[in-house]
Amino acid sequence: MKPVVFNSLNWSIMPILLWGCIVDSFFLMQLSMTLLAVLSVVFFLKGTRFTPMMLRVLLVIGIALTIPPQVLLRSITSPPQVHVLAVASIPLVHLVYIAFFLKIRYTNYPLPTCKWAFIFLTEALGLAIFFYLLPRLEAKGMVWQVVLCMFTASIALQSVMHAFRLREQPYGWYCLAGISFLIAGAALALSSPSLSMLCYGLANYGLVYGATRYIWQKQGVPYAIR
Repeated sequence: MKPVVFNSLNWSIMPILLWGCIVDSFFLMQLSMTLLAVLSVVFFLKGTRFTPMMLRVLLVIGIALTIPPQVLLRSITSPPQVHVLAVASIPLVHLVYIAFFLKIRYTNYPLPTCKWAFIFLTEALGLAIFFYLLPRLEAKGMVWQVVLCMFTASIALQSVMHAFRLREQPYGWYCLAGISFLIAGAALALSSPSLSMLCYGLANYGLVYGATRYIWQKQGVPYAIR
């Protein structure tokens, strides 16, 4: 599948997701997210036929997990079920993408250098947000759940930042934006499911498009691969 076809189809489906979010339609959000996920999987698998299986499997798992559980949870009214499933799924998504981008980093010779300033900045920002929210988290009994989500999110962000030499491999920026939207979607999952859905749709696009174009660049194959 050519990038122009993927982009055309993706941005044709995205307005359906946006409209579903605006009118709060479970059916439209579920339909559009499923179509986007299937499109992303087809584009990635067809475009990376000569790529190590581990990379392909990890990204497909990540895409499958980010047909967000929050959509399915809209039909569950019991708060304990919502919290347990959401808290279990969000760090799992982050862990899959951490493994995916670590795999990229350690096959991307010469290895990208560690960006220590970025590491300290992300951890400091995470701690600042955590302590700001701490009183409310204690009141809701969700301190350790949020700690787990924030910790895996910060490592996921760092793993993307350290997977690419961004000046030479500009498609890494798509992946970095994708992880940022993924984290935003996770943060909004329980308070604003509709907006969370839109973030997940944008996240999948950035991760799939950026990773596929990066792989093509490394392999030296034509971008207009069929």
